[in-house]
Amino acid sequence: MRTALIFATLLAAAAAFAGEASAQKRLLKGTAQYTFDGFKLGDNYAQTVMNRPPYDQPCDNDPIDNNARRFMIYGALPCRDLTFPNQTTVMFYLKYSAKERYAQPIEAFAFLHGDYFNDKTDFFIKTGDKLEDARAKLGAIVNNFTIKRKEYTLEVIQSAGDVYILHNNETVVGLVIGGMPEDPENEQWRGLMQMYQRYTPKASNSGPTADESPIKQ
Repeated sequence: MRTALIFATLLAAAAAFAGEASAQKRLLKGTAQYTFDGFKLGDNYAQTVMNRPPYDQPCDNDPIDNNARRFMIYGALPCRDLTFPNQTTVMFYLKYSAKERYAQPIEAFAFLHGDYFNDKTDFFIKTGDKLEDARAKLGAIVNNFTIKRKEYTLEVIQSAGDVYILHNNETVVGLVIGGMPEDPENEQWRGLMQMYQRYTPKASNSGPTADESPIKQ
């Protein structure tokens, strides 16, 4: 009986190791290799994204984090009378340039809540996935932290390869693909939480009025 128990324990450990190794292999592919609706990290935003619907009418854009990046935003809820399809909030973090504002590489990309990308990507985690299932697909976890705005809170799991899972109530609420600041109080994370608070569907959230500044701090 003891031998069988030891054997079963070893099998379970081997399965867990194999699962982590498989996840690491997926991430070693490089997050820049995964495609989302025809674009990926490093692509020129003006040439591959902004030149077609539904990306041709962003709600707003602003320099962010002391001109470290340009923040392009699309709200699932009305944002200056514009809404992104499938109740999905979308954000692009571009390399900053004062002159060529939009003809810049996508350095990070985030989306919240909706299922717009679920059938438009080869990435292996989707919004709405159970957190337990999503974690099983990831490699090594390198950080856990919380981001907040007013009464809203999201938990963040960062894995190797600059993948961030945003979750609430054991469910994947959103994803960030690409490098982000370590400090959860950084303006880049604050901007994301503002989009979550103001322009992403949630119970008891009716969204802002159309004349509110989308990324007012």
